[in-house]
Amino acid sequence: MILGIGVDATENSRMADLLRRQPRAVERLFSHQEQQSVGEGPLAIQRWAARFAAKEALIKACGGIHGSRWVDIEVIRQPYQKPVIAVKGGLREWIEAHRARIWLSMTHERHFSVAMVVLETDDNANLD
Repeated sequence: MILGIGVDATENSRMADLLRRQPRAVERLFSHQEQQSVGEGPLAIQRWAARFAAKEALIKACGGIHGSRWVDIEVIRQPYQKPVIAVKGGLREWIEAHRARIWLSMTHERHFSVAMVVLETDDNANLD
């Protein structure tokens, strides 16, 4: 059963502007592992924006951030594997209470990065 769906599109140029104006935003929004995995080069901004979109999509699918912080939501990307989201704090507790599985899809191109999250559960009795 679908518990929640969230979609977010992040404009890559806005992410670039944010990181240029507020360099510490990276530390507020992204975990240490995320910071190391993004790397540098021409696609780095698209990777930052896609991860941000994934976090926004998860928050939308869950109906809020439930007391967690941005760095408590971590987009993990391994070579040749699908991306996954690891969650800590109140949001993790909410997800576990609803016995939800997180499905994530991300894409990016020149102007936009987009992510979609689907929360799936087998627990019909605990949907509030």
